[in-house]
Amino acid sequence: MAVGAQPTRSDRPIDFFVSYSPADERWATWLAWEFEAAGYRTMLQAWDFVAGTNFIDFMDRGVREAAVVVAVLSERYLHSTYGKLEWQAALRADPDGTGNKLVTVRVEDCPIDGLLATITYVDLVGVTDPVQARSRVLDRIREALDGRAKPVRQPAFPHHPADPAGVLSAPVAGPPAPR
Repeated sequence: MAVGAQPTRSDRPIDFFVSYSPADERWATWLAWEFEAAGYRTMLQAWDFVAGTNFIDFMDRGVREAAVVVAVLSERYLHSTYGKLEWQAALRADPDGTGNKLVTVRVEDCPIDGLLATITYVDLVGVTDPVQARSRVLDRIREALDGRAKPVRQPAFPHHPADPAGVLSAPVAGPPAPR
């Protein structure tokens, strides 16, 4: 950075490295756009792999520096050599999963086997509404970063299952008071 220059976006830490197969670039760019619109910083081959970039160094930097590797799961990704290297590196960096270094987003109905099958994924298969997809992805990403899925709003008071109105038909009393 030049003396007196303002920090650029590239000076901020990377929140998400989006790992994907070239065939799934539309999904990857949509996800990255949604993450950035929500205030996160992403690293994405389609946007950040510019002239003069070393591909292997780019992958290594993304996996090492990003807080989370987001893998876009499809049949093509599951057969991608570089995709496999990226998700495996994320697992090695967080072997017990406590840091949620690897978050997977399933965009195609495909069999997930081996170690990758042990990772809970965000499922976008069959979701056709972009608002619903955005909400699902951002909610699940927030949960992964927080390490829990506590709802934002207080749950409703549970009512008696036989009373859909939530009001018991007869008063409930405790044991009789001693005399």
